[in-house]
Amino acid sequence: MATGQEVGLELILRRAESLVRSAAALTLALEDFGIELPPVSSGAVDQAQLRAIATLYLASELEAAGVIPAVETLTRLARSGSLPVDLGEAAPLIQAFWQSRNERATEEERLGFFSGLFGVVEGPDHTEHPRNNEFEDRLLDLCEALYKLDEQASNASWGGVAQQARVRGAAQRLIINLVRISSGITVFLAQEVLAAIRAALEILGHSAVKAAFHSRTPWEVVAAIERQSKETTRGYELHVQRGQAGMTLLAWLADAAPILDANNKPIVGLDHPVIVAALEWLEASLALSEDVGPAAPATPIRPNSPWTALAG
Repeated sequence: MATGQEVGLELILRRAESLVRSAAALTLALEDFGIELPPVSSGAVDQAQLRAIATLYLASELEAAGVIPAVETLTRLARSGSLPVDLGEAAPLIQAFWQSRNERATEEERLGFFSGLFGVVEGPDHTEHPRNNEFEDRLLDLCEALYKLDEQASNASWGGVAQQARVRGAAQRLIINLVRISSGITVFLAQEVLAAIRAALEILGHSAVKAAFHSRTPWEVVAAIERQSKETTRGYELHVQRGQAGMTLLAWLADAAPILDANNKPIVGLDHPVIVAALEWLEASLALSEDVGPAAPATPIRPNSPWTALAG
């Protein structure tokens, strides 16, 4: 029987796959009309890229939570004969994952792409994927603007003109940051990485694998594999929360992109789910930064930011 965590992961993954299908369909439609990709232009092309980027953000956090790395370690241990457990009926899935290893991006390649898009701390700084050091500042700006949307609100539905302008400006700066470094490969990469995550989660959630590691959830399996290989355990649930919230924020950004230039109209209401996502991203990021320690925070905490209140 699937646990609540597994059901939640399945729903998150379905949302990500829906975004990628939408991005791929839009990209194909644009190519049919003779619009070349890249370079990235405005409007519909931005939307396709941003939806793919939204799913890659989730993928980057699931990578940080160890989903694909744990299964890659599991396959290596199983093939080397150094795994002291019986994988039972899950063995064919693990064999298939091993056999398809050359058909997907390596861990180094994945981290390189994530670093180029999101500036992740643990990602290598490749020449072909320069680290996007501005991304987290731009996303933090957007989260703060959304968090403060009801600050001195003059309207009960959408806040006020100044607050909407702050959100609009933060959204525009984040879009500029992302679309200048994305390309036609972004949609393809999102499809490929999501397929690998789906296969990895099928293994981690398999009843035979959970039984072999005396675990109830996929995250307990990941932790057991990391202990077996003497690796550091991770903040699994926080990475999932941060990844889901970030995906929601970036998917909203894709939807909002065509109307950001309409300065006379509000772009988001106070009851929109993206407001909750902004708060959840802030909370998860703060918790992860405390986990890492003050020497290497996941995202900087600014004076007078909502993080100050959350930390207090």
